[in-house]
Amino acid sequence: MRSESFGGIRPRMVDLFAHRAMEVFWRERERERKMGETTEKVKGEALQIIGGFEVLPKLVVFDLDYTLWPFYCECRSKREIPSLYPHAKGILLALKEKGVDLAIASRSPTSDIATSFLNKLGLTPMFVTQEIYSSWTHKTDHFQRIHSRTTVPFNSMLFFDDENRNIQAVSKMGVTSIFVGNGVNLGSLSEGLAQFSRNWNASQKNKQKWLSKYSNKSESNTSNHAA
Repeated sequence: MRSESFGGIRPRMVDLFAHRAMEVFWRERERERKMGETTEKVKGEALQIIGGFEVLPKLVVFDLDYTLWPFYCECRSKREIPSLYPHAKGILLALKEKGVDLAIASRSPTSDIATSFLNKLGLTPMFVTQEIYSSWTHKTDHFQRIHSRTTVPFNSMLFFDDENRNIQAVSKMGVTSIFVGNGVNLGSLSEGLAQFSRNWNASQKNKQKWLSKYSNKSESNTSNHAA
């Protein structure tokens, strides 16, 4: 006797498909749970690192490809589910909790895919501005726009990127710029904040020297006029 079928598929096959679908569902749930635990752990460690610095940048700017996530957007499809580097989200959350604004500077030629991935990851609301477009200026145009939109001075910004040419170009603008070789992580966060602190302190000392020199010069001119 032939077994009955459902829509041309035998009942045993239907059960097999359902079982495999449930396996995929629970594996995904377990992956999300572990990722959530990792994110909270990283966030806690990042908060400790940030808390160790008296001076913080007003704005931290991130590249996307091979900085926040391990791929080039132009090699992916909008239909895919993207993933971040393990430490990325925890670091973003910690910076936001400490009141530091975030922005994106990406030269991706597929801004539509990048924007779609940020939406899927739930990250879009975290950034005060997103400059995602192809450019030959090594991101100096991106930072001019970021400055125009946020009014944050360049020397109050911290930038993470995986290309040395971008690091060199943006550094010349006065932005503390940190190269990341394998995505942003707690080590690069600590390095970036330490370098920003050194740069900030140096700029303040130079400012004080200039003010002192200007003040002495003004006093000298006043004395001459009085005489």
